[in-house]
Amino acid sequence: MTKRISKLAMAVVVGLTVPTIAVSNVNAIQPKDFCPQWKRLALDVGFSRRDWIKLDKIIWRESRCMPKAINENSRTDGSTWSRDWGLAQINDYSWITYLRGKKIVSKSTELLNPRNNLEAAYELYEYSQDRHDDPWLQWKTN
Repeated sequence: MTKRISKLAMAVVVGLTVPTIAVSNVNAIQPKDFCPQWKRLALDVGFSRRDWIKLDKIIWRESRCMPKAINENSRTDGSTWSRDWGLAQINDYSWITYLRGKKIVSKSTELLNPRNNLEAAYELYEYSQDRHDDPWLQWKTN
């Protein structure tokens, strides 16, 4: 045992490398989900397993997986002009009329229901895919 430790220590000092296992496709490794409690519901409302990887990151970034998250968007004078609601932080100013027309919600507070929120997110995903060829456009950060 002591000889093995000595050889490893010597390898580190001399700069030799210890053999490692090569991974051919790093992207193929599925990272741990950020918000696993919402995965089944996301799949139920229409997102694919492949979509879940991106949606999971969005839900984590936007709401830290909290379905009751509300963020206010303020004017320079400090007054609120819109709010972002729920898991996927759906903006009421931009989308409430559209979502009412699709009969997903009738008022913004209904976006605090996880199913309603993810159904709204899926509707916006499809909307953006159809019109802009980018299903994640609503959640771009730059």
